[in-house]
Amino acid sequence: MGYDYLALKSLTLRGSVAGFGNQIGVGKESNICTVGDEEGNPLCLKLHRLGRVCFRNVKEKRDYHGKRHKMSWLYLSRISATREYAYMKALYDRGFPVPRPVDFNRHCVIMELVDGYPLTNVAEVGNVEQLYDDLMNLIVRLGNCGVIHGDSNEFNVMITEEDQRPILIYFPQMVSTSHPNAEMYFDRDVQGVRDRKSKTVSAL
Repeated sequence: MGYDYLALKSLTLRGSVAGFGNQIGVGKESNICTVGDEEGNPLCLKLHRLGRVCFRNVKEKRDYHGKRHKMSWLYLSRISATREYAYMKALYDRGFPVPRPVDFNRHCVIMELVDGYPLTNVAEVGNVEQLYDDLMNLIVRLGNCGVIHGDSNEFNVMITEEDQRPILIYFPQMVSTSHPNAEMYFDRDVQGVRDRKSKTVSAL
């Protein structure tokens, strides 16, 4: 809680956060809450909490621990948040469908609150084939820019309420296409999209 306070105080002093809403999600590695900026616009606050997963799982899924054998969960959570913000900003600046990054401090990231639903909660869409093509094109486009999402599955894609566009979320695990296991990560992303396609029904 003390680390939360320090991060949120810094974000408040910078004017990035002016009000706090409700918790809207709890994952293995983060808490998700709604917050508001100084103009009253709703935003999303993500608090990275890698202490919920064991160190072995972190080593298997992340490459930013380097050769360290001992690391605090606060350190890992801070690095995770820093990477997520950096990747999200780079992708947003290049026109990728990702939440607009706002600010970050320590283990906390402030971003646009997407008006939509996680793909895992969507059983029916207007056009499954179009959604499938959009997701596959995103994976290829990322690869052409030299990066691989690394965990492109139904839990890490939002579908917008208005026009059912896919929005990529969750970026701490992204890797370069020069990574030794790049092909494995790329194939896993492709398979994640294929698996979800088989579970989704078209409304057309």
